[in-house]
Amino acid sequence: MRIKFLILVGLFSLQSALAQETVIDSVKVKQEKLVQEQQKAEKERIKAEEKIIKEQQKAEKERQKALKQAEKAKKDAEKAQKKAEKKLKQAEKAVAQREKAKNNIEKAKSKIDSNKKDLEKDKEKFEKLRRKGKLTPEDELKWREKILKKENKALELQLDLEKAENKLRKLE
Repeated sequence: MRIKFLILVGLFSLQSALAQETVIDSVKVKQEKLVQEQQKAEKERIKAEEKIIKEQQKAEKERQKALKQAEKAKKDAEKAQKKAEKKLKQAEKAVAQREKAKNNIEKAKSKIDSNKKDLEKDKEKFEKLRRKGKLTPEDELKWREKILKKENKALELQLDLEKAENKLRKLE
């Protein structure tokens, strides 16, 4: 009987062990779902952060590009301004040179006029003295040298005038 009893108890426990349904613990399932949702949310947050970082990097690159373009435009504007200033200085210099050349021409003309007047006066005085017979041969020689020097001076002044006129023509 004991053996029967033991066999019965063994069969009963075997049957009860096999007959039991596996029960899923609802708390454990909720925790797993919560963990999965947290992992999913974490992945989405990481993706969103990466997207934001990429957008920030893109915005920074565009800002750097805009800064470089602004600097380039500034340099180009400065170059253009320097070029314009240089051209203005050259134009002013050319005007000043033309004015100086004109003044040189006027000076040369006035010197020529002055020299001609002096030469004419000396010639008249020489002729007057010679007609009156008041000149010795030495005095006559001195007067002729004086007149000759003034004529040479007139030729030199005429050359200076031509040089100044040529210079003015080159500048214009």
